[in-house]
Amino acid sequence: MRKTIVLFCALVAVSAGAQNNITRILSSIEANNPRLKAGAQMVLSQKAEVSSQNSLEDPSFGFEHLWGAENARDRKYDISVSQSFDFPSLYVQRNQVGNLKRSLYDGQQALLRQQVLLQAKELCLRIVYLNRCIALGNERQAAADRLAHLYRDRLETGDAAILDVNKIEIEQLNVSTANARLRNELAACLSQLRVLNGGETLDVELSALADYPDFSLPASFDELKEQALQADPELQLLRQENRIADKSVALNRAGWLPKFELGYRHAYELGERFNGLSVGVSIPLFANRKKVKVAKAQALAGTFTLSSREQQVLAELQVAYDEAMSLRENHARYDLLTRQNNLGLLQKALSAGQISMVEYLVDATQLYEAFDNRLSLEYEYQLRLARLYKFEL
Repeated sequence: MRKTIVLFCALVAVSAGAQNNITRILSSIEANNPRLKAGAQMVLSQKAEVSSQNSLEDPSFGFEHLWGAENARDRKYDISVSQSFDFPSLYVQRNQVGNLKRSLYDGQQALLRQQVLLQAKELCLRIVYLNRCIALGNERQAAADRLAHLYRDRLETGDAAILDVNKIEIEQLNVSTANARLRNELAACLSQLRVLNGGETLDVELSALADYPDFSLPASFDELKEQALQADPELQLLRQENRIADKSVALNRAGWLPKFELGYRHAYELGERFNGLSVGVSIPLFANRKKVKVAKAQALAGTFTLSSREQQVLAELQVAYDEAMSLRENHARYDLLTRQNNLGLLQKALSAGQISMVEYLVDATQLYEAFDNRLSLEYEYQLRLARLYKFEL
C-alpha cells in the first residue's frame, strides 16, 4: 500500500512539473511573440480610429473681399466662421457602436493569442512525444548493440553464422537511422518554438519535456459543449459583430435626422459694419438612401453566419471528443505491455538457445512496433485534449 501511495505521488509530481514547464513556455511566448506584439499595436490603432470617427467636423472659415469697378472706395468685406454638427443623439449612438467595436478588436487579439498559444502547445506536445520516442529508440539501440556484440563473440567461437551477424547489423543501422530522424525532427520543433518566442531563448530545458500535462476528458460531452461554445473566441467575435450590426441598423435610421450648422458672420460695406449669427440645416434626402436596407441585410447575414459557425464548431467538438474517447480506449489496451517483461523473456530465451536469432528479431520488432503505437496513441490523445480545451489557454 505504501509503495502504491509513493508511486501515485511521484506520478502527480511529474505531471505537475510537465504542466508547469509548458505553462512557463506559453507565458514566455505570450510575452515575446512578434505576431501578438503586432496585433496589440494594431488594436491600439483601430481603437484610436474608432474614437476619431465620432468627432465634430472641422470648423469652416471664409473671407470675401469685393470692390467696385468705378470707385476704389466701394469695397465690401465679409468674414464668416461656422461649425457643423449632427443631431446630438447620433453622437450617443456612434459612441455605443464604437464601444462595441473596441470590444471586437480585443476579441480579435484574444483569438490571435489562442491560435499562437495552441500552436506552441502542440509543439510542446510533439516535443514530449519525440523525447519519448527517442528514449525508446535508445533502449532499442542498446539492445541491438548488445545482441551484435554477443553474436560477434559467437561468430569467433563458431557458434553463430555470418548471416546472423549481418542481420543484426542491419537492425542496428535501421534503429540508428530512425533515431537520427527523430532527433532532426526534435531540433526542428525546438527551432519553431524559439521562433514563436521571438527568437529569444526559453528558460526551460525543452529536451527535458518527457511527460504530458495532466488533463482528462470531461464526464459528459454536454458539459464540454457548453463551456466551449460560450468561451470560443471566434464565436464571441461573431456575436459581437452581430451586436454591432444591430446597432448599425439603428444608427443608419438616425441618419435621416438633419444636420445643423452654427456660425458667426461679420460684414463691412460702404463704411458700415454688420455682425450676426448664421444658422443652417442640412436635410439628408439623398445621402442616406438604402443605408438602412443595407444594414438590415448585413445584420441578417451575420445571424446566419453565427448559426452556421456554431453548428460547425459543435460538429468539430463532437468529432474530436469521439476521437479522444476512442484513442483513450485503444491506448488502455497497450497498458498490458508495460506490465510485462516480454523483451527480457525474449533475451533469456535467445541466450538459452530456445529460439533462433531470426525469431528473436521478428518478435522484438513486433514488440517495439506495439510500443511505438502506444506512444503514437498517447500523443494523438493529448493533441485532441489540447484542441478540445483550447478555450482555456
